[in-house]
Amino acid sequence: MKKSKKERILEMLDIPKEVVLDLPKVTIYNDNQVVVENYSGLLEYTSESIRLKTSGKSISIRGLGLELRTVTDIDVLVEGKIKAVEFI
Repeated sequence: MKKSKKERILEMLDIPKEVVLDLPKVTIYNDNQVVVENYSGLLEYTSESIRLKTSGKSISIRGLGLELRTVTDIDVLVEGKIKAVEFI
């Protein structure tokens, strides 16, 4: 896939793409924690499913006993038994 001029400049300057392009960053810690950065809203929240809105697709986190442990305007920390994380 061909990179845009903006992406090539970011690589040359060593600036993370998610910062400038408002892309979501998902970090998974084992099977019990997920951190999503650069989200724009909460679409669904149950103990088995959490959906977050991002600038592009939404992110679905499925599992058991899911809880929003930390919520800021920049990132969300989800804890519980994580079964799946998908972009939809």
